[in-house]
Amino acid sequence: MVYKKRLKFNPDDFNEAELQHFFDYEYQDRGMLKWQGFFLSDHTSALNQEKQEAIPVRRPQQRAAEISELLMAAWQSKRQVILQLEEVNDDQIPKEVTGTIAGYRENEVAVQIAEGKRPVMILIEEIRNIRNGKPKRRLNDG
Repeated sequence: MVYKKRLKFNPDDFNEAELQHFFDYEYQDRGMLKWQGFFLSDHTSALNQEKQEAIPVRRPQQRAAEISELLMAAWQSKRQVILQLEEVNDDQIPKEVTGTIAGYRENEVAVQIAEGKRPVMILIEEIRNIRNGKPKRRLNDG
């Protein structure tokens, strides 16, 4: 059984001064908190993940010979690497590319970022630093 209680509101019971006083001094607006219910779980998880991602630091410039040796070793071992490029964004954060070396020519390298996609071509002279990336997980690793 549902009970319905009738609310009695008479517009004559309120005057403008009391209402203005209430909203000026007693009512506390929750601001953006009231909009949190409109975020989907996908949005909040993406925002949390973005906050947790490490901001790349500018690494020291490696010599061209050292970069070539590391690229060749990464290509031969099919190991994942992180390439830090000379390119920076507006906040002076360097751009980093993570992937496996799919091959290279005399002045550019092909980096396989995602399986099934075409490799991205990067000029070797644009590479500032190269280091080992996260090793790829195998299916039987658990």
